[in-house]
Amino acid sequence: MSSIMSRRMALGALAGSLVALRTPIARAERQALPILRVGKAVSRNIGFTPLDVGMEYGIFATNGLAIEELNFVGGSKVAQAMAAGAVDISLSAGPDMAFTAKGAPQIAIAAIAESPSFMGYIVGGGSTAKGSDDLRGKKIGITSPGSLTDWLAEELNRVKGWTSDSDRVTKVAIGGSTPATIAALKTGEVDASIGARELGYELEEQGQGRLLFDCSQYVGPIEFYTIFASTGLTRERADLVRLFLKSWFEAVAFMKTHKDDTVRVASKVTGDRPLITGRAYDNLMSQFSRDGRFSAPALAKLAASFNDMKTLNGPVDVTTLYTEEFLPTARHD
Repeated sequence: MSSIMSRRMALGALAGSLVALRTPIARAERQALPILRVGKAVSRNIGFTPLDVGMEYGIFATNGLAIEELNFVGGSKVAQAMAAGAVDISLSAGPDMAFTAKGAPQIAIAAIAESPSFMGYIVGGGSTAKGSDDLRGKKIGITSPGSLTDWLAEELNRVKGWTSDSDRVTKVAIGGSTPATIAALKTGEVDASIGARELGYELEEQGQGRLLFDCSQYVGPIEFYTIFASTGLTRERADLVRLFLKSWFEAVAFMKTHKDDTVRVASKVTGDRPLITGRAYDNLMSQFSRDGRFSAPALAKLAASFNDMKTLNGPVDVTTLYTEEFLPTARHD
């Protein structure tokens, strides 16, 4: 797909994958602030809410930026939008660095979180499972082949040593929507599904299911959630990239000391009730990176996942897929 496309053409081509647009920038437009188009791989993800908190409390505007938020239905969709020139910055998963390796005009510019505790295995109300061992030989719902959830299920097989067909978990692609996950659990299409832990909390409150365990129980640090920038933006407006990251980490710092404000904004964005968002906040806020730096162990695990899933042909030098030069703590000599 050509990266030289008008914004209207790009969004038109991606209309099926774009689920929401939020542009609270009227005041910013009057002040003639530069606008960055920021795409989220999914909207129902507390890991991406520093964007919304920063918008709500004027952090981006104070730093001289206006934000146009675009919500998509998957990492591949927001990567397509980036390639089409319709998105400047994206919030997605670390495995999307594979798109960069394949030539996508984007580069990772900051780590959001390295902990897989943001996701877990969710079971229905009738499940008798008590832990990961009870998933031996069971059907596990994933979003799609080659996705992060696909790798998480495969990693469970590897860690547990489940190599025979009777022992291995069977992966069933059910998509990433909440209704599809609930339906698959209710009908028995899957015995468990990998998804945001908030859904497990919600089902528990409704008496329809629960979070069985989160993925950090068997997966160590991995580049999990990541901020990407278009390479065109990094070349032409590096100042805006730096302002975005400055604002992002100021928003993270605000969130860490303002639970009630964060829960209010996050609940509005994700659609989860404050009770659910509050539980997620208590379990996940400490996992957000304060400075965006990439760690060697998390990147090594990511590179191993590319090999495990045969995402890329041959080894890849992950140092070519990210940069730390735009981080607030970086030197700009």
